[in-house]
Amino acid sequence: MKLIYALLLSAIAMPAIAHGPTPQKTDQTATLKAAPDAVWKQLSEPCAIKNWHPDVADCQSTDPKKRTLTLKNGSKIAEEVDEILPIEMTISYRIGGEIDIKALPVSSLTGRIKVKANGAGSEVAWLARYYRADTTNEPPKGLDDESALKAVNAYVKAGLSGLDKPEVKK
Repeated sequence: MKLIYALLLSAIAMPAIAHGPTPQKTDQTATLKAAPDAVWKQLSEPCAIKNWHPDVADCQSTDPKKRTLTLKNGSKIAEEVDEILPIEMTISYRIGGEIDIKALPVSSLTGRIKVKANGAGSEVAWLARYYRADTTNEPPKGLDDESALKAVNAYVKAGLSGLDKPEVKK
């Protein structure tokens, strides 16, 4: 009877030990000098990102809800817009298709960027939720949670800084 009890306990405990990755989150906000309408224009035009995000070298788009970004390191990110809410100045997007882990070491990513007035300027909130590139229980370095968090945080931070460039104020 003790053996059955021990086997039952270990069967219940095993799933807790062998779980997959936990979702990660980046949530950053920046106060910008640019007016909300100027910031919104840069965010809502599919390929304007190449003008303000310092990591983006090029952008191709044949559909207002899809774009392919080429980063300065040559890697690519295919993004699909899920929702554009002009009145709320909010865009929700996700990485679609094959993910180039040299661009961002994630297996999936959804994001939301929201602009609101802050005095004469703007406040921009950029939220991203994602999973690391390797979703096995023991991912190699570079494809783990720490690498995903570091890369996404850096990408979002650079983007928010780029939105505050003087040319965005136009």
